[in-house]
Amino acid sequence: MSRIRVVFSIGAMHGGGSERQLVLLLKHLDRAKFEPFLYLVYRSGPLLDLIPKDVPVVSFEERVRESRFYLPGLMHSRRVKDFAQFLKEVRADVSYDRTFLMTLISAAGAQRAGIPNVSTIVTDPEIGFAPVAGRFQWFKRRILHRLYNRSAQVLAVSDGAKESAMRFYGIRADRIMTHRNGVDVEWIQSQAKLNVDDVWWNSPVEKPGARIFRIVSAGRLNHEKGFHLLVAAVAKLRQRYPDVEFRVALLGEGPHRSKLEQQIRDLALDDTVRLMGFQKNAAAWYGSADAFVFPSLMEGMPNVLLEAMACGTPVVSANCHSGPAEILQQGRLGELVMVNDSEALLTGIETIVSNTTAARSRAAEAQAVVESEWCIQASARRLEHILEAASMSVHRSGE
Repeated sequence: MSRIRVVFSIGAMHGGGSERQLVLLLKHLDRAKFEPFLYLVYRSGPLLDLIPKDVPVVSFEERVRESRFYLPGLMHSRRVKDFAQFLKEVRADVSYDRTFLMTLISAAGAQRAGIPNVSTIVTDPEIGFAPVAGRFQWFKRRILHRLYNRSAQVLAVSDGAKESAMRFYGIRADRIMTHRNGVDVEWIQSQAKLNVDDVWWNSPVEKPGARIFRIVSAGRLNHEKGFHLLVAAVAKLRQRYPDVEFRVALLGEGPHRSKLEQQIRDLALDDTVRLMGFQKNAAAWYGSADAFVFPSLMEGMPNVLLEAMACGTPVVSANCHSGPAEILQQGRLGELVMVNDSEALLTGIETIVSNTTAARSRAAEAQAVVESEWCIQASARRLEHILEAASMSVHRSGE
């Protein structure tokens, strides 16, 4: 029996959760049953090197010459056309995409080529659509309504994202289902045991009689990730706990780096909060921290929160509309605090600072839950069943 040919697609391989999840799925997809390909709009991003060597990678920017003419919608039309052509070239059985921006290209191209598509919604669109959709949002929303309802299957990474997507895009209930992310628990835990090669992070306490409390957070440096709230909370923490030397590492890159740097300077936190950039060994930072803090304003299903829990690190998370509450079982497995509230973050962190023993005990329970319920192997097997079913389906139109 021939293998099912699946074309995975996403914009580029930058260090976000969707890109990391795609790498894991490509790594763990059963090669006895599936033959994967990867289509990118841009061949760029630090995660390119992590794509399995047996996965052919192509990009639109390399396949199609840049046009000297500009017309509204021309570039999008060319991308859709090329993706449809690529599906035909590799004789694809099914298309799989992540993020709505890629769905606009991939689902349109797949449906043009007559290839079943599976599209994944990775965030709560009622909150997350507008900040990244760019121009002509009403038109893009209308197109997505049509594309999703003509897809073989639409996936949402959390129940909250699924419910929001049904309302926002008008997706029919029979076309969408929840498919949660998975994490490579064994690999994360092995990486967590490695040493962090950073003098500031590892140096002994400077003030006699004080103790060190290390906090780490990770994600794209933009407004939606809420790092500015964490920085504000840390400024107050340092005042309330003069006998504690706080060290806060923010892992990631993004457009708000300069704003965060200015905020850190204004609050005189240069020796307390540091922007460490993209870190391939993020799990080592999680494993060596006393707390992982996730201040995001919006999410779908945050991988980094699961990864920190897999390391046995106590966590504090903003209670975004979708994702964190499901992961933390409504606060049983970690501190769940109000969104967009630095005081709430402060209170959550204080709970861990004031009772590290209880926090570590709860973190151990959270680690066990991630190991049993959130492993990438189980997530990949579930996706394989979805892709196999989709490959045997035909597109059904209807609004």
